[in-house]
Amino acid sequence: MEARVCKFCAGEHLDDIVKALEERGFNVAVEECIGLCAKYACGNINVIAGEREISVKSFEEFIRALKG
Repeated sequence: MEARVCKFCAGEHLDDIVKALEERGFNVAVEECIGLCAKYACGNINVIAGEREISVKSFEEFIRALKG
């Protein structure tokens, strides 16, 4: 399964986000923009994982969203 991560939105958590996705079997592409910044709140961690759009405020919320 594919995942796309906005490197700007991921910020300091980029490596942790990529690792968490890869541990769950995703092939991860880090991109400069994935288009979710215009759709969700600015400053969120924005990821497209498979068919899901994940937009959360913290790394902890990101991990919970991956599990849910």
